[in-house]
Amino acid sequence: MGCHFRTIACFVVAAAVGGCARSGTMLPVPQGLPGSSILTAPKASAGFKFYTVDYPHKSPNRITGIADNQEIVGVYGTSRTQNPYHSYTSQYDSRQPYSKFQRDDYPNSPITYMASISVAHSGNSIQAGYVITPGDLHGNWGVINSNGLWTLIRRHRGEGHCHMMELFGSNIGNDFAVGFYWQDDSPPSGFCSKHTQYITEVRPGEGFHDFPQVTGRNPVAEGVTKSGWLLGITDSSGSEPTQGWTKMYCKGCRKGTQVKYWNYKNDRHSSTQLLGVNDSGVAVGTYQNANGSWHGLIATNLFSISKQPKWQSIDEPDGNQTSTVISGIDNSGDICGWYTGTDGRTHGFVAIHQ
Repeated sequence: MGCHFRTIACFVVAAAVGGCARSGTMLPVPQGLPGSSILTAPKASAGFKFYTVDYPHKSPNRITGIADNQEIVGVYGTSRTQNPYHSYTSQYDSRQPYSKFQRDDYPNSPITYMASISVAHSGNSIQAGYVITPGDLHGNWGVINSNGLWTLIRRHRGEGHCHMMELFGSNIGNDFAVGFYWQDDSPPSGFCSKHTQYITEVRPGEGFHDFPQVTGRNPVAEGVTKSGWLLGITDSSGSEPTQGWTKMYCKGCRKGTQVKYWNYKNDRHSSTQLLGVNDSGVAVGTYQNANGSWHGLIATNLFSISKQPKWQSIDEPDGNQTSTVISGIDNSGDICGWYTGTDGRTHGFVAIHQ
């Protein structure tokens, strides 16, 4: 199968509501016991206090999403069967920040990759992501976890082993989840030897909204705001530089309300990836410079008709300064992601806005 080249790592990708199951009780890992986190002292940089956050004794680590209550969702492992992806959550505690973890895998699936988390005023959380071969089902399925109640999402029936869908962004205020799916263009093979990739938005009670207007190969929706503004990446196959894109409704345009799309890239030798957004339209992601190094970014005004975008480059202070990815941002401006340390390993991080 193809690869969704979301950042510096390539991982296997995979897609009406197929069913649901409860995940069972997940107990936190007590501080000081085998499995508890070994925290490094936080470092201040660029207006943030950075914490390295790794699921104990596992590698590589990625923090993929952060909610407004600073609860996080993360992933450890790889796309390889010898070290498959597993997801976990952790909560901020001012005394021991992110020191206890809960495993958060879909039941009976060997691989779970949860990519975003939001928390409602009631305290209920919703996560979006994907799972591979859940139970006796084939392929990759989008999945939503609402406070322990799991729902599988698929776009088309009857595609057999060509079942390919992933979700990456969610917004609990309007129950949006966004991502992509593959349309098999070579039936009845069932293996997607030829396929088209579509950006999609899932809304309970409404079904799917697709956005074919985004230009570029293999587009992916990575984030969504409460207003329904989207962002993501294109050219995600890894065969060429990636671009970031945004989509919004322009109510002040001369022709009335329109859907507007923009694509962003640094130059023809580098890549720009937009991976998360908060409700104020502040975007985060990563970009590659001319030397091949990847750096985190925070961008404002990407959804503005009249203002020029503003870009801020951020590297995790404990990293080797060549590989920082910012994957999520909450409405207070706290961010999360992952970086390559001086030890050569991939570590997760959370940065609390000061």
